[in-house]
Order: sequence, then C-alpha cells, then structure tokens
Amino acid sequence: MTVYISVVSHEDTLEIIHDLQPHRLKSPEHQIVILDNCPAQELKTYASEHNLTYLANEKIQGFGANHNKVFHYCQHMLDMDIENDWFIILNPDLECDREAIEHLIDDMRATGAKIGAPNIFKDRKFEEHEESVRRFPYLWELVTSYLFRKNRTGVDRCTDRACEVDWASGACLAFSASTFKALGGFDERYFLYYEDVDFCWRARHLLGEKTYYVPGAKMVHRGKRASHTLNNRHLWWHLTSALRFAWVRAKTALLGVDSLK
Repeated sequence: MTVYISVVSHEDTLEIIHDLQPHRLKSPEHQIVILDNCPAQELKTYASEHNLTYLANEKIQGFGANHNKVFHYCQHMLDMDIENDWFIILNPDLECDREAIEHLIDDMRATGAKIGAPNIFKDRKFEEHEESVRRFPYLWELVTSYLFRKNRTGVDRCTDRACEVDWASGACLAFSASTFKALGGFDERYFLYYEDVDFCWRARHLLGEKTYYVPGAKMVHRGKRASHTLNNRHLWWHLTSALRFAWVRAKTALLGVDSLK
C-alpha cells in the first residue's frame, strides 16, 4: 500500500519549504508530488534535493484541475495501484507530520472509510479548532454567511473516534484511489473553493460513500483567508463557486442523482 500526497503551489514556495516541509512526510510508503502552478526555481531545487516529484504547469489552473493532474500522474507514471493505494491532498499552509498522515489512513482503513479528513486546528497547541468539517449548506445559508459573517453549517465534533460528517475542508482530504477515480476527481468547473463540498456531495449521492472525520489525526492550518477580503478575485471565485454548488444541490433535489453524472 502506497500513500500518494499531492501538494499544489500557487506562489507558495516559502510556505511549502518552511511550514509544510513535505520532505518530512516522505517514506517508503509515502510518495510526495509537488505541482507548481507558478513555477519557481527555488521550489524545484527543494524538490530535487529531497527526491520529491516536481511538476510544473505551463499555464495557471484551478484547485481541482491541479490535483486531478497529480492523480493522473501518479496513476500513469508512478504505478499507483487503484485498488489498494491512497491519495491525499495537502494545502501548502498546513503543518503536519508523518504520524498524523499515518493515523488518518489507519483509522480510515479500520472504519472502511473511503474519504477522510483530519482534525484541523488554528494553533500549534491544538486548542482552537478550525471549522473544517461541516454539513452541506443551503442557498440561504450561503447568502447569510456573507451578509452577516456567521457560519450556520458547523457541526459538533466527535472527540474519541472517527465519525461521519457531510463534508470536510480541502486543506487536507484523503481518498482511496479507487473512489477518487470512480468519481472522476474534482469538478474542474470550480476554479477555487467548494470543490471539496461538491466532491463529498457527489461521492455520497453517486457512490454511497460518506466522508469521515478522524479526530486523532491533528494538523495546523495557517490559512491566508484570502476570500474574506472584499473586492478581490478570491471573493469572486468564492461567490461563483458557492452559487454553482447551490445549483448542484437544487438540481439533485429536482432532477435526481442522474443529474450529477
């Protein structure tokens, strides 16, 4: 069994080298692939020095397209075993260690989960949780979250065992390779934001696969929160992606599961 770890850089060279430090996650069972969306020589050198796979885009692509590209590379160039291997996506602004990755996969295998997420915190003392696991939002909740800055989709977290949630943040998500392939990866029509929500929604309705939260796998997310700043392209991407998912949810209710195919 091999775990393939995908890290995509959007001019995140320093975060990857100094915060995430993916070379510390490498082992005989862990293969690291870095996809540079805005190619930087420093990141290429880092990957070479630590024997990590480095890929570079010729043009900028979105979140889903980039991770799909890494999965395709793992499958066709790194001999990924679709039936037995695992695929994990990690944000550049995460801090985690090899033990957290192993804990996540071990708990998923023990529970039979095909999609899983760790326990993400905002601080290194593991005291302040990030709202990284939630229930699926309705359109009115998406609107009020922007108008009043209140998240109404948070859920109570289990503390002692892996448990089911609607969806989890794409800052870190783990998939069985077979599930990721069966769903066709992320929907690339989302450029940034809500790819994770959409994936978990489609997995539940098309494959019957639920998403699991693993509290013992602890990580820190030092997020930039770019989408919280008004009048920028991140806010636009966030809003358009939210509306796209709202349509996906409505379409599922009106036209049935086949509308997701």
